[in-house]
Amino acid sequence: MKIIPALVAALTLLASSAHADPFSDFQTRVRTDYVKPFALDLGGVLGGASAHTGRTLGMPGFWAGAVAAVQLRPDRDDRVLRDAGVKAFGVPLIEAGVGLPFKIDVIVHGMSAYGASIYGGGVRYGVYKTDLVDTFLPNVSLSVFGDKVNHKYFSATHAAANAVATWNLPILKPFFLAGFDVTEVKVGAATTPGVAGTKATARGSRFSVGADVHPFPFLSLRGAYTLRHGLPGFDLGLGVQF
Repeated sequence: MKIIPALVAALTLLASSAHADPFSDFQTRVRTDYVKPFALDLGGVLGGASAHTGRTLGMPGFWAGAVAAVQLRPDRDDRVLRDAGVKAFGVPLIEAGVGLPFKIDVIVHGMSAYGASIYGGGVRYGVYKTDLVDTFLPNVSLSVFGDKVNHKYFSATHAAANAVATWNLPILKPFFLAGFDVTEVKVGAATTPGVAGTKATARGSRFSVGADVHPFPFLSLRGAYTLRHGLPGFDLGLGVQF
C-alpha cells in the first residue's frame, strides 16, 4: 500500500503550488465587508474537494487517497485574497471512504495546510446504480458534507450538497455535478480595530464536468473542470479503490 502516500503527496503538491499560502495576509487585510466574499471563495474550494462521481462504492467497497480543488482566481469582491496578490489557490485533502449497505457511502477527510487544520466528512446515497443490462444509463447519487476549518486568524464551518450523474463506461467514466455550498467565516484576529469577532455567511453554486479514469486495477484518477460561483477552476482526485 505504499502507493497511497505517493498519491497523497502528488495531489497535495499540486494544490499547494497554486499559491504558497493564500491565507498568510488575512489578519492584515481583512475588513468587515471583506469577510463574506472570502467565505464564498473558501467554501467553493472546500465544496469542490468534497465532490465525487455519481456511482457509490458499494459494500464492501473502499477508497483512499487525496483530493484537491483549485480556483483560478479569487472573486472580484474578495479583497483579502486579491489585495494579497493571490491568483490561483486551492485546498488539498486526504480522504477515505467506505461502502455500506443500502447504497450508502461514508467519507471522511482532512488536512493540515496553510497554517489551518481542515477536517470533515459526509454521506453519499446512490439514488440509481446501473448494472450490465442498463449500463447506458447514468448512475445518480446525492451527497451532503460538512467541514470545519481552524486557522490562527479565522475559523470556518462549511456545508455542501451535491447531485451527480456518472456513466459507468469501461476505463473512462464521465460525470456531471451540481453542488451548493454554505460557508460561515468568523474572524479571530485582525489588525483593523473592531473586525475581530466578525462573522459572515456566503452561499455559492458549483457545476462540474469531468471523468473518473481507471487506467490500472484499483487505481482511480478523477479530474473535472468546475465553475464555482461563476469562476473557473478544476477538481482532482487520486487514490486506490476496491
